[in-house]
Amino acid sequence: MTHKKISLTCLALLLSAATALPTAAAAKDDTPAAQSVNVTTIGKVSCIASSIEKNADGSLKKCVLAENKTIPGADITCAAKGAITLNADGSVQQCILAFDRSYPEPVGVVCDDGHPIGLYPNGTLAKCTIAADGFARVLGGTCAAHQPVEVYPDGQLKSCVANVEKKVAAAPTKEVYVTEFTCAAKQETAFYANGKVKQCTPTEPIYMRGKGTCMAGEPIALQEDGKVAQCTYTYPLYQNKSCKVESKVSFHANGFFKDCTLPEDKAVGKAVCKADAPVSYRPDGAVASCTLAAPTELAPGKTVPANTIVNIDEKQVITVKEAAPPVPVKPAAPAQPAAQPAPAKK
Repeated sequence: MTHKKISLTCLALLLSAATALPTAAAAKDDTPAAQSVNVTTIGKVSCIASSIEKNADGSLKKCVLAENKTIPGADITCAAKGAITLNADGSVQQCILAFDRSYPEPVGVVCDDGHPIGLYPNGTLAKCTIAADGFARVLGGTCAAHQPVEVYPDGQLKSCVANVEKKVAAAPTKEVYVTEFTCAAKQETAFYANGKVKQCTPTEPIYMRGKGTCMAGEPIALQEDGKVAQCTYTYPLYQNKSCKVESKVSFHANGFFKDCTLPEDKAVGKAVCKADAPVSYRPDGAVASCTLAAPTELAPGKTVPANTIVNIDEKQVITVKEAAPPVPVKPAAPAQPAAQPAPAKK
């Protein structure tokens, strides 16, 4: 009798499970189907239609690829669902790399898939993110893995994050003597096509004899002959009323200041240039452009307000470069409710 009861119980459970199966299947069928993506082919490029950007002549400029695309001249594959940008001639300018691409010397790097890759119009590498440390002869060491690398059309290194320090020789030019210094490791180092350092972060101060000092630990840009093009200016100073200390300063080829922040108000003819605002100098050291500290008469009956950016020519004639920003209008204070009369005494 006990066995019969157990058998009946099992049969009831099986029937219950069998009844539930169609319901589960029906629930699965209720799942909405994935939305289809509209694909448009322009030339030989299949794009997700909603992502397409065109040039004025109707040719493709940019889109998101609907499928992997092989670029024969570059021997790379651009990844589906990644953006691709084309040059005006239809050559690929940039896309997302679908598979690692190894480049032999003089480039000597492996470009990492899943990252943007840039190409020159002829299909040679312009920039990519490298999958492993890559040796660069001009650097005298390796570029850091998983960081961007740029190269010139001939394959020589243009810039990378260096794993090593790089010595830069002194530049005893006619206009200014720039002392020797060292570019820091683990920072971006850029080179001119001739192999000379173009940009890096110095580990020590750089002294420009007779001109001033560039701060250590802040990026510096060099001209091709080794003179400083831009740096953060610091002590000791030589031209201490032209540019604000510990601010970005650029220099003309002759070593004179070009663009910086003015440290104090400076009178130039009828104008007074404003402190703590941008100022530009000509190669002879005269002010070429600044922000006015006060209203200034440009001509009889024509006065411009403070904060106008002006050009000042060699004869100190002032012309407007950029109008002063409008003075913000303070909103009127809300009206106060009228006082209620006191209730009459009974």
